[in-house]
Amino acid sequence: MTKTRIWMMLLTALVISVVIAAGSMAASVTSPEPAAEESAAATTQINVSYVLRAWDGHIGLFRGDSERPYQELDMPLTLLSDYDRKMVEAGITVETERELRMLVEDLTS
Repeated sequence: MTKTRIWMMLLTALVISVVIAAGSMAASVTSPEPAAEESAAATTQINVSYVLRAWDGHIGLFRGDSERPYQELDMPLTLLSDYDRKMVEAGITVETERELRMLVEDLTS
C-alpha cells in the first residue's frame, strides 16, 4: 500500500468516527424533556406496565396485558445475543415508558 492510500484510509476512519459521535451527541441533546403539565398528568394516571417481548420474529412493544403490540421494532431477534434473545422471548416488563425507551436503546445498540 502506498502512503497516500494509508492516510486516506485513516482520514476516512476518523471522519466516520466523528460523524457517529456527533450523531450520538445530537440525539441525546435534542431529546425533549416532558413538559411540566405532562408530568403532572402522568402522576395522576394509573400506571400501565409495558412489556417488551418477541413478536413475529421481531421485538414487539406491548402495553399492559395487550395481545398485540402497539409498536413493532424492525430488528430481528436473530441479531440479539443469546442472553438478550432469551430475555425478550420470556418478556421483559417495565413500569414506565422511559424505562422502556432505555431498554430498547440498550437492546438495539
